[in-house]
Amino acid sequence: MVTAGPGSQGALRQANLRRVLEEVRTAGSLTQAEIARRTGLSAASVTNLVRKLSQAGAVQVEDSTDAGRRCRRVKLGQTAGYVLGIDLGRSHLLMCIADLSWNIVVEGQRTMRPETEAKAGLALCQELQAELMQKAGLSAGRVLYGGVGVPGPLEVATGHIGAGTLLPQWTGMNLKTAFEQALDLPMVVDNDANLGALGEFSWQRPNRPDGTMIYLRLATGIGGGMMVDGRLHRGAAGTAGEIGHMTIDADGRLCRCGNRGCLETKASTPVMLEVLASALDRPVDIDTWMGLVNQGHTASVRLIEEVGRCVGTAVSNLCNLLSPDHVVLGGPVTQAGDRLLNQVRDEVQRRAVPATWRAVKIEASHHGSRSEMYGAVVLAREALLAATPLASLLESLGTSI
Repeated sequence: MVTAGPGSQGALRQANLRRVLEEVRTAGSLTQAEIARRTGLSAASVTNLVRKLSQAGAVQVEDSTDAGRRCRRVKLGQTAGYVLGIDLGRSHLLMCIADLSWNIVVEGQRTMRPETEAKAGLALCQELQAELMQKAGLSAGRVLYGGVGVPGPLEVATGHIGAGTLLPQWTGMNLKTAFEQALDLPMVVDNDANLGALGEFSWQRPNRPDGTMIYLRLATGIGGGMMVDGRLHRGAAGTAGEIGHMTIDADGRLCRCGNRGCLETKASTPVMLEVLASALDRPVDIDTWMGLVNQGHTASVRLIEEVGRCVGTAVSNLCNLLSPDHVVLGGPVTQAGDRLLNQVRDEVQRRAVPATWRAVKIEASHHGSRSEMYGAVVLAREALLAATPLASLLESLGTSI
């Protein structure tokens, strides 16, 4: 790259190129008008700078619309590489490859057995990774970073998964190291509910709002993730958000964590399905239960309302403590729609301080079962950008800019 002297026209152009590229890198995709507003540069300057970056392969420009008006949208070029996103659950494995402009290139899934050993689970990840790479037509080295979400308490600093996880065969493992060795990629690992929060808050939202959002995943376990002032809040030990182990009934059922009456013992899907199976005198799965709820089956509806009351109690406590802007519910029981959501809202209105329940918006997940996978992509993308300074990317483009 040609180095321009300080204060020269060339130095000013290099500085402006950096400003434009940094904004696009951070957001993933922006219109040229948005770039002008963010940088304070004129529309004509932005057009010229984007043309230079496009010619060098740093960005791609495509015709689009914004609020019904035609525009030119700028996103990172393919030279920026790709990331891998993984959601590993007790009974599922979701994986995708995405570019750095928030586009999913390819995705796939596998069924996991609860008793799957860690070695077999990692082999399944390897198999799915190879399949997706082939489908996407990507050679080794094009995917630069990976993110993975797992159910259970995780020490983010060390990558170790602790006791109480829904994957007991993985307890004590250093998941960061294990996944890096299995997939031959630098990896970041986090709790799946944290990534669900990150996916709901950040995915396809380049203009991140300030504020607080709490995400609850209602499934085999109940986990929570918190976005505070636009950032994922992990707490001192990296385990913040274990909402499933909030005490709802001090004299209640013994929980797998060792305490009694945790939210998981009152509202997790295995507990609810056990109750419903007893009432129907036959085994039922989650899809059957949700189908019965939507048909108005009395016992099934009362059960989902019980889930709503218990979750609403927990959410009201969180509202009194944090006064969030949004509470987002994810997981398979959200198929019940307003039958669940309205019960949660009613309970929060009944129990929370009036100012807090008036301010909070309680809604279902926007991304359904993909929230955690999207969050893994966001996490991997952030790690890749942090590990690849802007100066390095500009240097790799050589004298073409």
